[in-house]
Amino acid sequence: MLNNDLQNPSAGAGGDAPVAAASPEYRKKAEKAAEMFEAQFVREMFKQMRKTTREVAGEDSVFANAMNADMLDIADGALADQLASQRTFGIAKVILAQLLPENGNIPVKDADAAVASLKQGRDAGQGLAAFALPMFPLTK
Repeated sequence: MLNNDLQNPSAGAGGDAPVAAASPEYRKKAEKAAEMFEAQFVREMFKQMRKTTREVAGEDSVFANAMNADMLDIADGALADQLASQRTFGIAKVILAQLLPENGNIPVKDADAAVASLKQGRDAGQGLAAFALPMFPLTK
């Protein structure tokens, strides 16, 4: 099992022993980082929405005027921070579910159950596709 607690590396590092749950300090840092990532994502989404709106808007439209663009960017940033603190979009929740699993362990896929391995190809009577003969030779 992997050790997901950087503050407490002694618990099961590299072995099969269960990993201790993350410390409160690590959990707090991970939650803040996940919320900051969600805020940045939402901020970029708002930025692209404003850009598209300005490009699509007609010449006499209120949205075509770029005079208040700086203030709108600040307002969008504040709104993105507020939405991220409430975890409205769920991005932070997904990140935290991966970084801080409930039981403290991160499941690691067994090497024998890999998606593609040479052994699997040999068992089926083939090699890896990258080393197989081409179906349509390029030479004449």
